[in-house]
Amino acid sequence: MINSKLETKNSRTTVNIRYIFLFALFHFLLLTSAFAEESLNISSDSLEYISKDNTYIGKGNVSILYKDQSLKADEVRLNNSTSDAAATGNIIYESSETIINADKLELNLENKLGTIYKSYILYKKRNYHIRGGDLKKTGDESYKMDKADVTTCDANPPEWHISAKDITAVEHERLTLKDVKFYIKNIPVLYTPYFTVPLLGKRETGLLNPSVGYTNTKGFTYKQGVFWAIRDNMDAAFYLDYYSNKGLGKGFDYRYISSPDTFGEAWLYHLRDNDLAKDFTEIKTYHNRKLPFNISSYLKVHAVTDFDYYDILESTSPDRFGLASKEPAFFGFLSNERQQKYLESTLHFSKPVYNGRFYLLSQYRQNLEGSSGTIPQNLPEIGIILNTVTHGAASFNAALKGSNFWRDQGQIGQRIDLNPNLFLSFGRTVNVTQKIGLRETAYFLTSPDKNRNRLLFDLSTSLSTSFLKKFKSFNQIVEPSVEYTYIPDVEQDDITTFDSTDYIPQTSRITYSLTNRLASSIAQKRLESRFRLSQSYSLLSTDKPFTPVVVEGAFSSDRLNFKINVSYDTYSMRVTDTIASVNLKSETGFISLGKNFRRSTLLDQYSIEAGLYHPIKVYNKSLPVEMYGKLWYDLKGGGVQELNLKTAYRRQCWGFTATYTKKPLEYQIMFGIEFTGLGTVQLG
Repeated sequence: MINSKLETKNSRTTVNIRYIFLFALFHFLLLTSAFAEESLNISSDSLEYISKDNTYIGKGNVSILYKDQSLKADEVRLNNSTSDAAATGNIIYESSETIINADKLELNLENKLGTIYKSYILYKKRNYHIRGGDLKKTGDESYKMDKADVTTCDANPPEWHISAKDITAVEHERLTLKDVKFYIKNIPVLYTPYFTVPLLGKRETGLLNPSVGYTNTKGFTYKQGVFWAIRDNMDAAFYLDYYSNKGLGKGFDYRYISSPDTFGEAWLYHLRDNDLAKDFTEIKTYHNRKLPFNISSYLKVHAVTDFDYYDILESTSPDRFGLASKEPAFFGFLSNERQQKYLESTLHFSKPVYNGRFYLLSQYRQNLEGSSGTIPQNLPEIGIILNTVTHGAASFNAALKGSNFWRDQGQIGQRIDLNPNLFLSFGRTVNVTQKIGLRETAYFLTSPDKNRNRLLFDLSTSLSTSFLKKFKSFNQIVEPSVEYTYIPDVEQDDITTFDSTDYIPQTSRITYSLTNRLASSIAQKRLESRFRLSQSYSLLSTDKPFTPVVVEGAFSSDRLNFKINVSYDTYSMRVTDTIASVNLKSETGFISLGKNFRRSTLLDQYSIEAGLYHPIKVYNKSLPVEMYGKLWYDLKGGGVQELNLKTAYRRQCWGFTATYTKKPLEYQIMFGIEFTGLGTVQLG
């Protein structure tokens, strides 16, 4: 479910301080409203009425309560004729969000104008401390503050603070500050004579946090963005990236949400590489839209002008692309494009029909390893899918697809594929499921011209059962199964292969497996495990009828997660494939190990990841330090594929981070200083 309003991501946090002052201004408005209410609970040591002035005077421990708001003072005066009210001496105003201390308070209950003198304001939620002079409400929606110091630090003096003068604000319009200074330990480090920002809502138009860094391939970099909050459901961002070794990159991102079913985004990036004298352009876009007649549509485009775009520039859209409520991977955009073989663009229309759907699909793949001219492109495909219909022990499903394949080099043409399937399932203690499927595939090919027709069927029968045994603290389920699959031999050697549909090998195979499951029967303890052995035996004439034994295992608990998938060749007596991971976590950190091994491609990689996300104790002293690291290592001569190291030192209102990234032929060092409540400044 996607909200109808866009939310600003971390990468789109505009650099402004308007919230800090508005906490004070708006709570002043609430305070005046509370005075104007009649349902107040007022108490004091003494209450005096002066008839000639029509004035009430409360003295000594004066307390005014209204809902979740309270006001305490040494003395409060109220002129019933002029509606002027004043409070003096040890003034403390408190609500669920704010605490205000002041020497004196004056306001008029009719026009709600007034002044808080020598105020100190604490906004509890974000721990903003605002120490200032006089806070005045000068109109229905206008405020003025002569000066103010702002920080999120509890210490006095604070580790950092912002100082400004002549602060004016108009609700829903603009906040203006003059003589703005940023201090670290009372030392001024930044200054601007004038600062103004619009007050339009949570998502504000303005500058994005800049990024400054260095890499050995691109040189020194400076990245700056400008955010444009067009409407609540629509925004845009403009980016300029300066690379001393490459040139100037320009990026544009546009996002919108019209309804939960209609939303999208468009990203465009261009860089003229001065070093290579070459232009690089990237486009990413997705659009989901509900059309009339209950038709759903979806468009995804991901393309670059050069296949080596990501080898040279790497990804240029991290933290700049994607809706806040959905990660980019949800739309088929992976985070590390450098490791992908293809980029895929898709256009899809779908309309539900009785127990199924009708669809129109177009797909284009771009090769990131060279030319895309020989890749068959599915432009377009039209089909109808009938979902499984069950009647008693029998069930049925079917698919009819018509595809047009196009490419610059090689065979092109059309294909019609019909695939109905009939199932019969019976038995409870021992379940028997039988399937018969037909597949009729017709080809109408050109370049050269050729028509072909292929008809085949597939049969399968499976038997399965399960055994359950309950123990005192866990339950065990054992599930043996055996399946026989048969596909006859058909002539298809002269059929051009567009995808996996075009070559279906002859099969006569028995597959047997045994699965063992354990699960804790104690509600307070999460403990689950799964172990499965499987293998197939071919009845066809072959030198090696047995396939590798596949071992699958998984264990999951509150502290430990373990997964493994191993293929073992019984002829060579060697492991052919291994994918494994183990993760151990605690309240203070975690460590995980991973292995990815494939003998056929000489892949043998290990990964190590660890993190400490709670203060480290040294000699019984707590250090506010967090640490994280991840390493990908290739044992087949590749060495370190990627190394990420990060450490963070965090105090109550500020923090420091250091990051080191190492890849083949490239490294990057980044430093960050974070001021709680303001954001992060990155240097490197």
